Amino acid sequence: MIKNKIFIFLIFISIFFTTSSCVVTPSSGQREISLMSKEDEKDIGKTEHPKIIKQFGGIYQNDTLQNYIESLGKFLVTTSESPNLKFTFTILNTPIVNAFALPGGYIYLTRGLIYLCQNEAQLAGVIAHEIGHVTGRHSAKRYTRAVGTNLLSNLLNTLIKNPVLQNLTNTTSSLYLLSYSRDHEYEADNLATRYMIRAGFDPYEMANFLKQMELYSNLQKKIIGDKKKISELLLTHPNSSKRVIEVINNVDNSSTYKPIIGRDIFLKKIDGMLYGDKPEEGFFYKNTFIHKQLDFFFNFDESVFFINNPNFLMGLGEKNTKIFFDVDNDIKQDDLEYFSKWSKTSKKKISNYNKKTINNFIISECIIKKTEKTIGLALIKDSKNLYRFSISSDKKYFKNFQKKFFDMVYSFGKVSTNQKVRNIEPPRIRVLKSSSKKGFIEKIMENSSFQKKFSEDIFMTINKINNLEANQKIKTVY
Repeated sequence: MIKNKIFIFLIFISIFFTTSSCVVTPSSGQREISLMSKEDEKDIGKTEHPKIIKQFGGIYQNDTLQNYIESLGKFLVTTSESPNLKFTFTILNTPIVNAFALPGGYIYLTRGLIYLCQNEAQLAGVIAHEIGHVTGRHSAKRYTRAVGTNLLSNLLNTLIKNPVLQNLTNTTSSLYLLSYSRDHEYEADNLATRYMIRAGFDPYEMANFLKQMELYSNLQKKIIGDKKKISELLLTHPNSSKRVIEVINNVDNSSTYKPIIGRDIFLKKIDGMLYGDKPEEGFFYKNTFIHKQLDFFFNFDESVFFINNPNFLMGLGEKNTKIFFDVDNDIKQDDLEYFSKWSKTSKKKISNYNKKTINNFIISECIIKKTEKTIGLALIKDSKNLYRFSISSDKKYFKNFQKKFFDMVYSFGKVSTNQKVRNIEPPRIRVLKSSSKKGFIEKIMENSSFQKKFSEDIFMTINKINNLEANQKIKTVY
């Protein structure tokens, strides 16, 4: 019986090595066993490329910025071990802050990441890191390791009938893969440092950008009230600025005299780029949400901060109060029936049911009292859609927000019939020079398109301002 198991194991080893091939990793020059050829990498990247574009809201159409990213990326590629490899650089049209690479030289940067950078060197550091993932063939290595581990794990589970040993085997495999992924990140940091130094950029700006990401992550936590929240980039790139500095310090100190930081050229290139949500998904102008495509807008209280998700808006208020807004097309039901179905509550528990006409809209509203929460609901119908507002708050605090909520509902109107709202354009990054005059920051906040709540926090984060000096170039939004 033991001989049979050994024989099966040897067959597995034979199959694994037979189906594998030795491929040279450009970044190291070493030949390594791989289940994914370089041609496979190109094919995978080409196949997945349109899927990524669709998943992340399409390509951001800005020729000036696209040419800038391509020029910067191609220059960094020439400093790598694969200078002749064709890379594709894509700006994704989303405010999410992230960057990643696919096999075959496909590199993606989001709009949100670009305008969070402070200078050209930081942007170069992000791009160089992703180039490092490609030249290090990390996708191929991860695939080979995952397939090999799964095959071995399945074989061992067949050979080992002890469930404790089986679980141990599976756990060990998972831990090893996790460690391996972190090794890839560390290697990409090393390669990025190498490419930045060769290109003449200040490699310490890569560490500064990670500090910037930590500030951004802390702001996200503050906004949503979740201390455990981690930004998309930090989630997929489990690095720290301290670790990057260690990488840089371990590199031969051969950086060029006066390395490139490039703040002015970077700010010039991003001046005028779209900020925040895609206009076709609606956008915020101060404390007004505007959706020109669906032809509606509404105002909200400055104590609320709204987050725009693809399918709904979520407003975060004080005392754990939450407001939701979305659009439905089920306009045929009776309102009271709809409230009951929507809230999954008996009609008997629905109180303060009322109908009124405001701004030529018929608005239905009600209150539902539960054990710990009180819920307010409101419906606005037109010929095509049903616009739904809801508020949920602790029972004892509901009255504090009730008026603010219904004022928001009653402000609902059509963009097409309101010239002032119709003339408002989606917010964009604007670069201007700071002033030492008293009240300058307050004036910037007053003129910006930021939602009132957290506006100063967001401004400080996208600029990473400690001490604002006169004639300093800064980013704002309007």
